Amino acid sequence: MEHKKTILMIDNDRAFTSLINSFLGEKCGYEVKIVPDGYNGVSMAKKLTPGLVLLDVRMPAMNGLGILEKLKSDKKTASIPVIILTGFDNEEIKNKALSLKAADYLVKPIDLEVLRERIAAALH
Repeated sequence: MEHKKTILMIDNDRAFTSLINSFLGEKCGYEVKIVPDGYNGVSMAKKLTPGLVLLDVRMPAMNGLGILEKLKSDKKTASIPVIILTGFDNEEIKNKALSLKAADYLVKPIDLEVLRERIAAALH
């Protein structure tokens, strides 16, 4: 399996993950793995080493910025591009995410074509 084609999505919004999964999976040819919480997301990223991580900010137990920090501080996952997909249109959170080396920051609702372009850019 080509890891570049695997996307790990860490998000607990079922309707949103279902929409993104069908778009990226059926329309774009990616294999999407969905994990609804940060602790399992971090361990899945270490196990899978996906081509890219899509990450929400607001989640139970560990928020997206905490997850991003964990991923970027572990040499096994540090090079995986992470795109933040969030409902927070907040400059402070955006700047924090980008300072933690997020590849991109997109605010929900997301234009699927823009998402496809940003994923392609992050993978190259």
